[in-house]
Amino acid sequence: MSIVEMMAKPMFWVSCICWVLLLMVMTLVAGEGVGVQLHYRGQHYVIIDNGLVQVTLSVPEGMVTGVKYNGIDNLLETENTEINRGYYDLYWNTPGGSGILDKMKGTNFKVIVQNETQVEVSFTRTWKSFQQGHVVPLNIDKRFVMLQGSHGFYTYSILEHLQGWPDFNLNQTRIVFKLNKQMFRYMAISDTRQRRMPLPDDRSTGRAQALAFPEAVLLTDPVEPEFKGQVDDKYQYSCTNEEIKVHGWVSTGSGPSLGFWQITPSFEFRSGGPLKAGTHLSCWSYLSFCVLQCSLHGPK
Repeated sequence: MSIVEMMAKPMFWVSCICWVLLLMVMTLVAGEGVGVQLHYRGQHYVIIDNGLVQVTLSVPEGMVTGVKYNGIDNLLETENTEINRGYYDLYWNTPGGSGILDKMKGTNFKVIVQNETQVEVSFTRTWKSFQQGHVVPLNIDKRFVMLQGSHGFYTYSILEHLQGWPDFNLNQTRIVFKLNKQMFRYMAISDTRQRRMPLPDDRSTGRAQALAFPEAVLLTDPVEPEFKGQVDDKYQYSCTNEEIKVHGWVSTGSGPSLGFWQITPSFEFRSGGPLKAGTHLSCWSYLSFCVLQCSLHGPK
């Protein structure tokens, strides 16, 4: 079945605008006419809800801790800590220095728009000179938007480097969603590359043999015997910028069919040109999307 055929079924759209659109596919849902609402859960969480989909974000960090849809409490992996479910991150270094992974945690929260048809919230972090060498010299603004009647949410980020600030290398910037591993087992990145995937547990010691580089393992004793003897390597599912249009996961099992998708309307924001590989999926990252430049797949 092609991705186009799968998406022709009844669906709902979640979007992720970092030039990324997140999409979920489902059956009939209620709440089409409900306005968008913003709720606070204590001091540390904010919930955006339009009656179709509900997104929970940590305050002030701006991590996506939950995505609720059609009675399913959370499409993300609840076995992970809340900072390891849905998040932006970047990989940077000072000139000549070692690489540093930054989860882009916000320190301030603000409501940008709040009305019946739209809610937009912002999670920001401002760079200070005393942080030089320890924190990436960028002002960061992560935005999350939900519209009335939309089966999902948009997100985009603004990264600002002011004149006179220290030089640094920005090697990679991503938005990542780690999905419920028991629910989402079927991966699709193109019409010709889609399949049922092994579990993340299959990569653990005793179930897999390490190969030449950390991302690749030989599955020797997987939970499900059908995967025995296969190699799991996320770079088998990389894709060039010009080809990254839609990719994601489909649920398996006896329940209603559900998909979690990212759609890219344009690759013009990415560095490296149209032939640069810039995304991958695997059983251990579940949905990982590289949105700016990525040196992992080749030269910057």
